[in-house]
Amino acid sequence: MAAFMARACILPTMSISYPNPNPNNLRSGRSHSVDAYYIKRAVELADKSAGFSSPHPNFGCVIEAGRIVGEGYLYAQGTTAAEVQAVEAAGEWCRGATAYLNMECGDCHGERTAVSALVQAGVKRVVVGMRHPLKHLRGGAIQALRSEGIHVDVLGEDLQSDVAEEALKSCLLVNAPLVVRAASHVPYSVLKYAMTLDGKIATNKGHSVWISSNLSRCRVLELRGRSDAIIVGGNTVRNDSMDLSYPRLTARQQGGHSPVRIVVSQSLDLPEIAHLWDTSEVHTIVATQKGARRSFQKYLASKGVEVIEFEILNPRDVMEYFYECGYLSVLWECGGTLAASAISSGVINKCTSVAELLILIKVYAFIAPKIIGGKGAPSPVGELGMVEMTQALNLHDVSYEQVGPDMLVSGFLQPIPDLTPIIPSFSELSKIDPSINPYESSIISFYKTWDPYGSFSNFSPHPIQMPDEGGHYTTWSSVEHYYQAHKFYGVQDPLAQECFEAIKSAKSPEEAARIGRKMQRRRPDLVRSDWEAAKIDIMYSALKCKFSIYPHLNSMLLSTVGSILVEGSPHDFFWGGGRDGEGLNYLGRLLMQLRSEFVGESSSHTDNPDEN
Repeated sequence: MAAFMARACILPTMSISYPNPNPNNLRSGRSHSVDAYYIKRAVELADKSAGFSSPHPNFGCVIEAGRIVGEGYLYAQGTTAAEVQAVEAAGEWCRGATAYLNMECGDCHGERTAVSALVQAGVKRVVVGMRHPLKHLRGGAIQALRSEGIHVDVLGEDLQSDVAEEALKSCLLVNAPLVVRAASHVPYSVLKYAMTLDGKIATNKGHSVWISSNLSRCRVLELRGRSDAIIVGGNTVRNDSMDLSYPRLTARQQGGHSPVRIVVSQSLDLPEIAHLWDTSEVHTIVATQKGARRSFQKYLASKGVEVIEFEILNPRDVMEYFYECGYLSVLWECGGTLAASAISSGVINKCTSVAELLILIKVYAFIAPKIIGGKGAPSPVGELGMVEMTQALNLHDVSYEQVGPDMLVSGFLQPIPDLTPIIPSFSELSKIDPSINPYESSIISFYKTWDPYGSFSNFSPHPIQMPDEGGHYTTWSSVEHYYQAHKFYGVQDPLAQECFEAIKSAKSPEEAARIGRKMQRRRPDLVRSDWEAAKIDIMYSALKCKFSIYPHLNSMLLSTVGSILVEGSPHDFFWGGGRDGEGLNYLGRLLMQLRSEFVGESSSHTDNPDEN
């Protein structure tokens, strides 16, 4: 399995050679080897955005007509679908061609952009690496393609052979975070550590800078870049405060994604001065026991650090909380004490069922050719109470790689399962019980674009056309692009105007938000003077445009009449609902206001049918 992992999971880049078709292994005139070859290419494409955008479902698409004629991949949430890019690149070559998808199309719920692109282009056959693991999306695109007369083959279902199974594994691996999240309701978690040849992660005095080589540290930065968050314990913060050279736990990808830093500390016995309390570039969250050092919590809040209290602080509750925050992937860079706590509390254990699926899934161990000794020097994992070797945790699909002078050993504590066949879609559930309605709740929450109501997000991939002061219309890639750029609209400063244009041309809503927020923090003087008074109207006008020009979005919004709409961001207390509902939820409020306006217009047209 590990041989098919793509670069971003610190997976070695796959080497793919075109196979010779085996006449004894044909289906519909084609060999499984050929199909596997193109599926693996789609996997490579799917992983291309790693580190440049926050973790998201990874999609790659290849259009083949005797040769590759078009390719595409999803860069970030809210950007053009991989299938649309590939079709546009292939042009007329699409007619009669075969499309290869590493995963079933996953547009926003209710969208059919990717499916429509394949159908309208005249694609004859689609090979799907795996069904979408999210229940509200699973099976929908496959059914839609088949209903349009397109032949669809799914690996492991319609195509069954050793090479098909091999290709399926690569599809599972490139979307392992999504599969694990869907199956276990916790983020995909990776434990990383660097140790000496004699198994030490620091000296007797706690000094650990640096155990591994520069090359190994570069690989760690890659791991961080593909994570939503990095988890550390209190010792990391205490060492941070004493050593100015101590790492700041950033990804350092220029212009790329920066993961949130999470400190887990039960007592909050932490120093007041530490790199991690600098939130000017990266957000920091502290998870602690309820009631711990209230005065220090207030101090952290004054520094911009978010503090989350748990009734009982344990790794499983922390992971379940960040699952609710929408996180896909988390990197644990903690010391032996926290790692052992995670294991002994049942976070890491051998499992035999989906319900017991591990929270920590994968381990990366960088082993440096150094010996430091020391009876009291810490090891990567603290006391677990194991007394027999039969109790040891065995890694699966272990791989070895030389990284400069270091040896990288990686493997899974639990193999990534192919769970998709046992996750029923909503349509399948309704066949079992027609009374089931997945959207029955009176409160509808939305956050990520791949959520059931992800189309409501200001990050959704719906371009809008907005007028300028001269009455000329300009196309904006998303509501978020328009909103962020207008922080600097009309400011007579070259840097503000440059920032406006940079946001407008940003590759994704995420990138637009990153540019706008960063400039607002660094140069608040460049933000228009009326921004606080104007920002709600600016957001509302952009939302109204979006829900006016896309009929299916208008219908989806009207279908929620009677329900409370809540933007589920746990960190945004203005636009979102906040952690425990204490947020102002202005995005949800604006959508409900817009819904009411549309309902009023609809009623007016019904009452006056003769009006034009």
